[in-house]
Amino acid sequence: MSIEKFKSKRMLVFIAALIATFCAGFGYSWSILQSAIMELHPEWAASAIAITYTLQVSLSCLGPIPLSPIITRLNVKQNIIVGGILYGIGLIGCSFATSLVMLYIFYGVFAGLGVAFIYPQMMSYSVKVLPDKGSMASGMMAAAYGSGAVIWAPVANALIENKSLSTTFIILGVIFLVAIVAMAFFLADIPEGYVESFKKEEDTSKAAEAPQRVVVDKTRGEMIKTATCWIMMAGFSFGLTSGMLAISQAKGIVANTAGGSIAANAALAVSVITLFNTLGRLFWGAVSSKVGIYNVNIIICICSAICMGALAFIPSGAAIVAFLALAAACFGGLATLLTPMTADFFGYKNLTVNFGFMYIAFAVAALIGPRLATSMVAVSDSGVYSYATAYIVGAVLSAIGAVCAVILKGIYGKSLKK
Repeated sequence: MSIEKFKSKRMLVFIAALIATFCAGFGYSWSILQSAIMELHPEWAASAIAITYTLQVSLSCLGPIPLSPIITRLNVKQNIIVGGILYGIGLIGCSFATSLVMLYIFYGVFAGLGVAFIYPQMMSYSVKVLPDKGSMASGMMAAAYGSGAVIWAPVANALIENKSLSTTFIILGVIFLVAIVAMAFFLADIPEGYVESFKKEEDTSKAAEAPQRVVVDKTRGEMIKTATCWIMMAGFSFGLTSGMLAISQAKGIVANTAGGSIAANAALAVSVITLFNTLGRLFWGAVSSKVGIYNVNIIICICSAICMGALAFIPSGAAIVAFLALAAACFGGLATLLTPMTADFFGYKNLTVNFGFMYIAFAVAALIGPRLATSMVAVSDSGVYSYATAYIVGAVLSAIGAVCAVILKGIYGKSLKK
């Protein structure tokens, strides 16, 4: 396809990518599924069930690394078709899961690898499709992924209540498989020279401005040899942990600690929290275009630390939902920054593979966040729950993320050419 023809269709392509990503975002509804699984299988430990989500997120994040030879060999359409099939089969297979191992295999491995083919690809693809609106494209794509649970959480909850957990997995699995594969046929490979054509226009319009910088395209091998890569990895891993804790364990935390009518409507609280995850992606994406992604990175990590610190001292009430929602908004904000920052430091040429590696940060956060809530929860003799220790650890990790963000801003500042 010619550059001009692709330009004429780029919004249609971008919308198709948004829809596919929106479907893949169902994973953020996990707390709804986890509660239903615990009710159906009380003999399974909560911490063991939580591993399912950790496995799914870990494989979706780590998968692009060993899968990179396949991902780079397939075109974008083929990647999304493979991802949609794996994702759909994974959810459908969960309906037949009679053991934790089967749950791990279908939801953790199949669905996780399905997302590995979809989300990292779509994040880098969107920035390339709209290179003149990179921050906006990244923010909208991240919002589509995060907003999946806003719609799908209440849908899943209603299906579980009116049908069954098994039927819910089948219905949603079929919907996602069909929708994602259908959207794949609207996608097209980006023509050679397409991104550069926008950069030339931008360079011409900004020729008299200063400061400017030249980005050197790096391969994944070259990227991982830089200190910047590992500072980013640490900063995002720790910065995302608090939000991952809030999102993945939202229903259990609200049901166990909020009390009263709020606890009784924990599923609705999950929708509010996941909505803030989406709104955070849009809000912080818009703010970053005004004050810069490096300043926003620092602000978000500090806000996340404050939210976790506040939660440690709140015994019950609506404030729990409020601060969990704000932590989720911070998580969403960080999700919008990872793609443009990766492109900023390591270039567009190898962005799909490089972002796939940097996406490991989500796997680390998924490994730590849910485990903090399930392993550090304290239950008194009278049955009162407390997640204070988990919140304090989350606050400390967010503070470390803020320190890394300050360092990254300094590295970026030194790269500016006058």
